[in-house]
Amino acid sequence: MILAYLRERFRLTCFGPLAIILAVGALGRPASVGEITLAAAGGLFLLAQFRIWDDFADRRNDAIAHPHRVLVRATKRAPLIGLGMALLTINVGIATQHDATFLSILLLGTLHVALGAYYLVRKGRTVVGDQLLLAKYPAFVCILAGARLLESPRPVAIAAVIVYAAASAYEAWHDPISPLAQLIGGRS
Repeated sequence: MILAYLRERFRLTCFGPLAIILAVGALGRPASVGEITLAAAGGLFLLAQFRIWDDFADRRNDAIAHPHRVLVRATKRAPLIGLGMALLTINVGIATQHDATFLSILLLGTLHVALGAYYLVRKGRTVVGDQLLLAKYPAFVCILAGARLLESPRPVAIAAVIVYAAASAYEAWHDPISPLAQLIGGRS
C-alpha cells in the first residue's frame, strides 16, 4: 500500500524539484551540491509527511471527488499512518540538528498545531483556508534554514515569499475548483 500511495501521490518528478527549490531558498546563499542535496532530502521528508497528513484530512472529500485514490480504497491505513509518524520523527530529528534548534522545532510544532486545528474545524474550502494550507511551503523553507533565518533573514524571507507566491499561483492554476481560482476567474 505504501509504494502504491507514493507512486500515486508523491511522485519524485514533482516533489523532487520542489524539494530542491525549498533547499536552495533555505540555504539563502550559494551552496555546494552536497549542501543542496542534504537540504533537499530534508525538504522531501517534510513534503512527504505533510502530503500524508493532507491526504488523510481530505480522505472524506476524496471519497467523492477521487474514489480511485489508494488511500480512499485502502482497508488498512496503519502502514501509511506509521510512515507519517516515522517521517515526523525524522523531521523532528533533522530540525534538532540545526544551529537554531529551538526556532526550527518551534516552527515545525506551530505548523503542526495550526494545520491540525484547521483540519478539525474546517467545513469547506475557502481562500483563507487554502492559503493557510499553502503556508506550509514557506514554513518548510524557514525550518530547513535553521540558524540562517536568524543570521541572514532577508534572503531566506525573500525565498519563503517567492515559494508561497509560486505555490499559490500553482494551486490556482492546477486546481480549477480552488476558491482562489474561482476568485480570479479560473483557468482560461
